[in-house]
Amino acid sequence: MKKSDRIKLIKKILVDNDIMTQDDLVTALLDLKVAVTQATVSRDMRELRLIKAPAKNGGYRYALPETYLPNADEDLFKSVVEEIKIQDNQLAIKTSPGSAMILKKRLLSQFEASIFTVLSDDDTILLIALSDAYAKHIYDQLST
Repeated sequence: MKKSDRIKLIKKILVDNDIMTQDDLVTALLDLKVAVTQATVSRDMRELRLIKAPAKNGGYRYALPETYLPNADEDLFKSVVEEIKIQDNQLAIKTSPGSAMILKKRLLSQFEASIFTVLSDDDTILLIALSDAYAKHIYDQLST
């Protein structure tokens, strides 16, 4: 298999699966009948500049940096947001463990003009919008 084809396949595997270790990626490729060594996969991972991101079921998985992801904000919201509640100009957002800080930064960059402040810990965000209408708009955007 050509390197470019292997890289495309690795990207697809990373999007479709929680790959926690290099060995997991090697195994996934071998299961697809792609003959690779751990050293080859290591070089490919370095070339792709993979990052560690929170996994849906806890722990951390390898992921593509934002430059490789289409609709990165939308994908992030869908993958880490577990629950959203709205009351007046406030949103309470429950995320998967370890994801709140990343999501907080995205919310601030995407909705900066509508936000008074955002507080977060490991898995919860309290967003205070400038008005009830702004809160409703943000809620609608995150809920779709």
